[in-house]
Amino acid sequence: MQKLELFDETFDPDRTATYELSIQVSLGGFSLCIKDLTRNLFIGLASCAFNHPTVSPNDWPGQVAFITNTYKWISKSFKRVIFSYESKSFALVPENLFEPNKAKALLTLTTQIQDLDEVRHNSATIDSVTIFSVPSLLVTSWFKVQNESKIVAFCDSAIQLHLLSIKSEKDNSITLSLANDFGAVIASIGKKILHCGTLDITSIDDITYHLLNICKELGFSPSNTVVGILGQYDKKADLEILIRRFFKNVSPNSTIVQSDFSYLIDKHKIRFANLFSQSLCV
Repeated sequence: MQKLELFDETFDPDRTATYELSIQVSLGGFSLCIKDLTRNLFIGLASCAFNHPTVSPNDWPGQVAFITNTYKWISKSFKRVIFSYESKSFALVPENLFEPNKAKALLTLTTQIQDLDEVRHNSATIDSVTIFSVPSLLVTSWFKVQNESKIVAFCDSAIQLHLLSIKSEKDNSITLSLANDFGAVIASIGKKILHCGTLDITSIDDITYHLLNICKELGFSPSNTVVGILGQYDKKADLEILIRRFFKNVSPNSTIVQSDFSYLIDKHKIRFANLFSQSLCV
């Protein structure tokens, strides 16, 4: 994770009460962005690796302390705070089948939950719920900093961005949101989500095969399926070239069109699209 620190000249640490803070934490570091809600403008973007990778749940209090020591103003009051943990431990279930007391059992059917993780859930769409796990000590430590934070699944912002990208209720669409070593994949016909899962990032061939296999299972024809790609991947350019051999409509999704960006961070809209799109999860 390369360090990135871009703050518009209008960013004022004494005006955080009018800002929205979105933050994503992974085992290796964290990324955050600041949105001026008065102007509907993203004015800050930062990404930083921890001094030491997280190897034990007991490391989380120290990692959260590292975040607050890096940017002292993070502990101040914000209009709203949206927090996510980069993890492939999530599942999307129909709302009519969801029972809160059975959330952990449902999630266990699709992914492994660590012993010291807690299971949470959010309304992902009007008829579906996201169930996900997050390290309990991470949440506890973060709530000591921002106790009004909304905790969302890593896939939640990708889901919202996917739904916003739909141009026709008849379109077959796939969104691939790339993380450090995995990707979240959402597939739908129109706004009806038929698939929400993950894939391990090993090679561009494996990623492309996975997308083609999803099409086969859902009965999609690659020739009329729209594929949106967002996030970070060192072979992303090669990946797009390979995917275009099979899919006729491939686009690097930028981010939410309802917001504006400072000139400093505008060019990073695609790379950090998942982070910026957390603003849609409120």
